Amino acid sequence: MTPSEKYVSELCEKSFLPFWSFSNPIGKKGKELCDILIVCENTIIIISVKDIRMSENKDENIKYDRWVKKAVLDSVEQIYGAERFLETTDEVFLKNRIRKIKLPPKNKRIIHRIAIAFGSTDNFPLPTGDFGKGFVSVFDEKSTFTILNELDTITDFTSYLVAKEKFIEDKVILIPTEADFLAFYLQTGFDVHIPDNSILAGEKLWEDYLKSEEYSQWKEDIEVSYIWDIMIHLLHKFHLNEKTDDLRFNELEEAIRTINLEPRINRIELGLSLEDAIKTKVKARMLKPLQNSKHSYVFMPLNEHNWEEKKGELELRCMVARYENPNVEKVIGISIGSNNNGETCFDILAITIPEINDEFVNDVNIIKKELGYFVNPVISTNKRIKSNKQ
Repeated sequence: MTPSEKYVSELCEKSFLPFWSFSNPIGKKGKELCDILIVCENTIIIISVKDIRMSENKDENIKYDRWVKKAVLDSVEQIYGAERFLETTDEVFLKNRIRKIKLPPKNKRIIHRIAIAFGSTDNFPLPTGDFGKGFVSVFDEKSTFTILNELDTITDFTSYLVAKEKFIEDKVILIPTEADFLAFYLQTGFDVHIPDNSILAGEKLWEDYLKSEEYSQWKEDIEVSYIWDIMIHLLHKFHLNEKTDDLRFNELEEAIRTINLEPRINRIELGLSLEDAIKTKVKARMLKPLQNSKHSYVFMPLNEHNWEEKKGELELRCMVARYENPNVEKVIGISIGSNNNGETCFDILAITIPEINDEFVNDVNIIKKELGYFVNPVISTNKRIKSNKQ
């Protein structure tokens, strides 16, 4: 792996976690498929990284054309080739040729293509668009760092890619850098009326945005959300390793994938709830589902000595939560405790019940009657938190 590939890989792992960000997976005839492949839910992101030095030619046009050919167009061809291979398979071997990446069903896949080109100068524009076989976003080293740090959840990142592709269709964009374009997106959501075949121009948008009160307020608002990220990383660190059997790995992956798909705006609310649950140590907490969400959460305290005992209780509480929230299909149970060193630790499980029947309702009524789980839920409000406790 080249230094530039390693740099991008580490940025992707920071934002998308090692379980969904894979470096140098294996493709056709045992050759490298692409530099980085991200697979999460139905989303596939194919990334090719090139680090190409400028030629010494004095003609700027020749210098630019040569650099684009090697740094951008060669990446585009690799991406298109990787996509062709993925269309023929349901799984891909990792670089170690032992573990496989299971791909989403072919009819549900949402594919994003990203070429990352290092080595350009600031006055060299980056071509972005459909190069013949699908839209490709092209980033340089500066914009890669900015975008992956500002849009540091997979949902926020892919939402930007989708919105950008749709927005620039039939428009000429004269915005100097990808960071400037990102600033325009963050401030408008692209919810502006610009006629087709129009020219959109702007400069220093990112610099101005960084100085704005809006940006400062956003950074202050999202500070609490990073407790959610810390929890995700701890779950990955302590529960997923080479010793984890495939069944347990898949169970954990499903649960952690769901919580990792939460966008940053949702993580503000969830972070507040999680922080409050850690501090107050209530017996259990059933969160109201967020708007348009098909899943909800149950938080429950425990310690490392009673996990096996409490795991059963958490599962039963998740069943009650599923019954109490008829519009959700999945409930994520998160246990919160501390180890012998006093460090906060977490465990997780998920139950998926798309539809409930009479037997399930009867079981839940027995749980509530005999065990008292969430039998008299109390609505509590803590700043922006609304949940059931008991």
